Amino acid sequence: MSRSLILVLLWFCFSVSATEQADQYEEAPSPKRSDIEETTTEISEQPAEVSSNVNEPNAEADSVEAEEAASASQPQAEPALPDQPKPIIPIVAGNTDQASASQATEEPPQEEVWGPLSLLNTELSPNSSATLDWYSGHLPGGFEVATPVIAIHGSEPGPRVCITAAIHGDELNGVEIARRVVKELSPENLKGTVISVPVVNIDGLWRQDRYMSDRRDLNRAFPGSPNSSTASRVAYSLFNSIILHCDSLVDLHSGSMFRENLTQLRADLTIPEVADVAKQFGAISVLQSIAPSGSLRGAATAAGIPAVVMEVGGPYTVDEKQVETGVKAVQSYLSSVNMLPRSFFWSSPQPVFYASQWLRARDGGILLNKVDLGTRVNKGQLLGTISNPITDDEEQVLAPFNAVVLGRAQNQVVSAGFAIYNLGERRSIEDLEQQGEQIKKQVAAQTVEQLGLSETKDEETNSEQATSDADLAQPNQVEQQTPSTEETSGKSVEQAPATSNETQPNSQAQDETQAPNTEAPAQQELIELIPEERMPQPEDEDG
Repeated sequence: MSRSLILVLLWFCFSVSATEQADQYEEAPSPKRSDIEETTTEISEQPAEVSSNVNEPNAEADSVEAEEAASASQPQAEPALPDQPKPIIPIVAGNTDQASASQATEEPPQEEVWGPLSLLNTELSPNSSATLDWYSGHLPGGFEVATPVIAIHGSEPGPRVCITAAIHGDELNGVEIARRVVKELSPENLKGTVISVPVVNIDGLWRQDRYMSDRRDLNRAFPGSPNSSTASRVAYSLFNSIILHCDSLVDLHSGSMFRENLTQLRADLTIPEVADVAKQFGAISVLQSIAPSGSLRGAATAAGIPAVVMEVGGPYTVDEKQVETGVKAVQSYLSSVNMLPRSFFWSSPQPVFYASQWLRARDGGILLNKVDLGTRVNKGQLLGTISNPITDDEEQVLAPFNAVVLGRAQNQVVSAGFAIYNLGERRSIEDLEQQGEQIKKQVAAQTVEQLGLSETKDEETNSEQATSDADLAQPNQVEQQTPSTEETSGKSVEQAPATSNETQPNSQAQDETQAPNTEAPAQQELIELIPEERMPQPEDEDG
């Protein structure tokens, strides 16, 4: 009886302890156990819910222990690196789609395509050169002779520069400069294209004549016409067949009528594109010069092709020293615009002569020079003498102001009024930029005076609206102090500054009543003291 009671009590204790253990497993937070209970409930709905709940924790514990033992026996894998962050694309406010699209489709810049050159019915591939034929059609008798045109088409992209020479048939220095420049060029080392016409007026070169066969000046016929004079037809053919293919132009010339020039550029520096070209020729002198009507330089510049004239030496002869300077200057220009790999050294800066004047012989006779080209002279210095072979009278030619000899007549027999010395007055490009507009007004006033015209009231009104009050003072002074050509022809050069000074007080008094003077006194005085004879003027036949 006692044994039975003891067994019943043991069984009862065992049951109670098992029930308490099951309750502990039910209270433990185990997501896996809850999932298992839901699954087993859906599959089988049996009443033995308590026993299954008691056995499942043990099975789960056994599986967990088995997994831990298996993981302990196997080598642990290295932790994986985190993913690399994506690049941040900047977004422009207001243009999000375009910004993201441009970033996604961004490509490296493409190189400029350098294709063939089409000129005179010929196509030149890059890295090649050829001598082409240009038929100007101006020879008399119906004869046709080809004028050579040398084209060098470089291996890489670059500007297209044209070089012309011998527009006047008696000017040989330019022919030799063009020949030497082209001879030293190779398409392998050239960026861009060089087009050279070493002899434009081939008929004049044969006859050793400055002019065309119809006695006209070819450099006063541009841009020409296909149905006009011989000179005009040649100008039209050259301009349309060759010049319009250029990005810039260098026109080579020499002095005329046995005059010789220091190697120099002639350019209208008031045009920014032309001034940029003129700065690239090294240390040769630059003379401010307005392109004359009908000149190749003026027609090319008007067509958007910056052009300069290079004057070298005199006619009929070749001055080798000046030719070498001209060759170096042209090569310096090609190097400055990155067409040549090498650079050229000049020992001195580029002088700019804003004002110049041709001195003329008072009486005829035999001219003997006492100064060389490029000489700096002071006011009153002896330049040369003119001796009368009949009366033995001698005229001394003196410098009227401090200057540099840019051109001169060769020793020869001269007549009264013959241009004998071209004197340049130093000016800087900065002075030119400051005074360009005022000097242009002086030139315009002089032209009006020479033509005998008068300015209309409408033109005066437009000029007053376009200029400042300070600038208005200069045209008024010019109109009062600028005499006509006939009035100044009988006056000496030394009287020109005095004439301008005499009218200065009256013009200043008139200006004070019109507008306040806001211009610097030094600059104003400099502009007023430029005599009419030294104002920039279009080129004429004097050189």
